[in-house]
Amino acid sequence: MAINARIMVSGGVYAKSMTMTDDNPTRFAVSHKKLWDVIILVETNSMLLGSSMRQVYTVGAGEAVGFTGVDISTLYFKNAGAGSNGKITVLGVEE
Repeated sequence: MAINARIMVSGGVYAKSMTMTDDNPTRFAVSHKKLWDVIILVETNSMLLGSSMRQVYTVGAGEAVGFTGVDISTLYFKNAGAGSNGKITVLGVEE
């Protein structure tokens, strides 16, 4: 028996880029912003991703990582190398 199912998605596109101008951990969004699906692209120079206390996941220049169901304001970024001023872009679907 075939089942036809359609999932309706309603949510705007969220897109934002940042260039890290210092080596301190930085929140990508200042206020709560829940996103369903997220693609994070590191455009230039490696970045570290993680929480406010620990940025441990390295994403290299030209690489991407994805998440599903995240409050982007809880995700922190910083340059993997001191003074490297990496650029990062987030594209997602708003809740």
